[in-house]
Amino acid sequence: LGRQSILALGPETGVTFALYDDGAITLSQHIGSVNNLESLEFLREAIDHLERLVGVASPRLIACDAHPHFMTTHLAHELAETSGGRVVAVQHHVAHFVGTMAEHRLDEAIGVVLDGYGYGSDGTAWGGEVFVGRGRKVERVGSLRPVRLPGGDAATRFPLRAAAGYLSAGGMPEVALREELESRGLLREAADAVVYQIARGANAPWTTSGGRFLDAVAAWIGICRERTYEGEPAMRLEAAARGGTARDVEVPIREVEGRLEVDLVSGFAALVEMTKRASLADVAATAQSLLARGTAAAAVRVARDLGIGVVCLSGGVAVNDAIATAFRRRVEAAGLRTVTNEWAPCGDGGVSFGQAAFAGAGWHFKADRVA
Repeated sequence: LGRQSILALGPETGVTFALYDDGAITLSQHIGSVNNLESLEFLREAIDHLERLVGVASPRLIACDAHPHFMTTHLAHELAETSGGRVVAVQHHVAHFVGTMAEHRLDEAIGVVLDGYGYGSDGTAWGGEVFVGRGRKVERVGSLRPVRLPGGDAATRFPLRAAAGYLSAGGMPEVALREELESRGLLREAADAVVYQIARGANAPWTTSGGRFLDAVAAWIGICRERTYEGEPAMRLEAAARGGTARDVEVPIREVEGRLEVDLVSGFAALVEMTKRASLADVAATAQSLLARGTAAAAVRVARDLGIGVVCLSGGVAVNDAIATAFRRRVEAAGLRTVTNEWAPCGDGGVSFGQAAFAGAGWHFKADRVA
């Protein structure tokens, strides 16, 4: 990572920070969400404490998330101004990917990053991305098909909203969508608001999130319609899938404006039909398989086109053993090698390590144009 000392601050939730100096990198304890003044002060104190322990004084290269409004982003600029240092903003999923490459000392790889949310360079909500990394440059070459997320953050708490985004993208008429939402417990006023938000694009950002896809399925089959802790819908779906058999459902992959799109919209429609005749366990298992096999197929396609032999899997969804296993089998059946995080966490706790690796090794990201 070079000779310059680095402080990497992580994202906003699930935060750890990382300190690099003299060939060694130290990851902090779990800090948690840094979204208020109290947690920000705790982060400051933890940084000061670890700097004293490892003998690093005010690193002048400070890496942070690319989200412009995170408190950690503002802290990075404040610390850089105080020390006369330089800030390197690293896109969330690029940090996941480059961190995985750094762990395995890879010079080139294909990366698939699946999680709940990260600020995309085009201003949308990413979370199901395919990258190429080589020559110290990262390029986004694919993603899940974008869908509307009505209510934005509200859809993370009430994931039936995410399901509505998939149903609408699949062509369900507004009247039918409203009826379906009400039949699953959404009040009429709330259902009207969701349909309106999707139709008008009002407080309904585009998302490519793999985590939100799993949430949507969990809500649709009735195992989690209100999230009470982080990751609950996807974890409940994982538990429901145990003992289930994944059906062989095709996941279309299309090229849109020079980038691959894994079409889980059609996959979600197939799951909706499955619920009429299949067990809940089979539907849940099929949902996980769709996400794993679809993204693996996209990664294999890119790897073969470019002659790259290694595929990295990272992000919070990679913690799901069924998804990680199905992904690995699909990639390795194509004669490619699969690697994932081993030293740093797959989830957001490993982002700071990836930020430090990106900043210290001089990586560049070919960013999308902001909409």
